[in-house]
Amino acid sequence: MEPDVRAFGDLLANTALARDWEGVHDLLAPWLKERLSVAEVRGFFEDDYAEILNENNISGTHFPELPYVSGNDSSLAFLREASEVVPRPRPIPAEVTDDNFRQWMKLQLLCSEEQADALGFDYFTEVWLIVVAHDGYLRVGYWSHNPYECGPIEPAHGAS
Repeated sequence: MEPDVRAFGDLLANTALARDWEGVHDLLAPWLKERLSVAEVRGFFEDDYAEILNENNISGTHFPELPYVSGNDSSLAFLREASEVVPRPRPIPAEVTDDNFRQWMKLQLLCSEEQADALGFDYFTEVWLIVVAHDGYLRVGYWSHNPYECGPIEPAHGAS
């Protein structure tokens, strides 16, 4: 992974860890910023945290403490294709092009060792995303919690 792309992934992860949802929103490409409010960005992360806590029968509020960023060499053409594991093409926005595509990235927000021991799981959320170059900056051009999911995140019903 190129150093600037890794630095962007680290920035995104640390901004989410700080629960700076406006800051995360600012790291989205314009087409996602127009579609998602700051509250919906918060829900994208915190609803996943709540789900993992619920699945593990844990009450109370807990938040991840550590970032993990990785990526692979998948091409945009490959990510747009249907396959055995992705029965329909991912709904990658048309604004994501070969010219601005930089990386298919995985971001995990992890438990600290102490949290993992106490809670019994190792991460709160996993986000798969496309990093794009836009107006001289790196931005999130697409994201999903599941690398094989065939749909974008949708605004929460009634969210604003």
